[in-house]
Amino acid sequence: MKYIIKQSSPTSLENYKKEIGACFDELPKIVKDELRHSLFDEQGGICCYCGKRISDNYTSVIEHLYPRGLKQYVHLQLEYTNLLCSCDGGVSDRTGKSKAEKLKFPSYCDNKKNNRVLKVTPLCSDCEELFMYDEEGHIYGATDAACEAIEILGLDCVTLVNQRRAAIEPYIEQQLSDVEWNKEVHKLSQRFDGLFLPFCFAVIYYIKNFKMAS
Repeated sequence: MKYIIKQSSPTSLENYKKEIGACFDELPKIVKDELRHSLFDEQGGICCYCGKRISDNYTSVIEHLYPRGLKQYVHLQLEYTNLLCSCDGGVSDRTGKSKAEKLKFPSYCDNKKNNRVLKVTPLCSDCEELFMYDEEGHIYGATDAACEAIEILGLDCVTLVNQRRAAIEPYIEQQLSDVEWNKEVHKLSQRFDGLFLPFCFAVIYYIKNFKMAS
């Protein structure tokens, strides 16, 4: 999970909110597309929860941090501060597969979260410090709330473990000085053409805790 600094809400969304009966389900396509693009840019092209690469088209999901499916949060359904962009949580992997084959592709992120409420979110400034990763790609929580988030979002499912391991693998055999590793960490912390590298925060954790001497 990577900390997300929320930016200004798109003008088209703010204008739509002024309409009588405005609700997320009736969001005009042009407004929804601009919203999705804004969230994509804000997050540097990675999923708000797992950190995998997402797109700014229909294959990504506009996620409600506080679920609009719960009555007490319905009033937040169009609040930009409550909106994030998630991957599809394995939906595309399961599409067209038999019932037996679908079992190989677990749900995660928005697709698994449903109407549950997270105590640790990407909007928590310390969220990156609350998760740990090993070189096999597994994720661990540093607190009970972080462990709960891993369970709610399915962040240690085999799909994400394999993808994190693939991101970490190129660094396992590298032997660099701490000065060189610091430069690598700095690069991984930056955007390239507006995009973060997938799972950059997991790779940074691995370098800092497994490769650097101090």
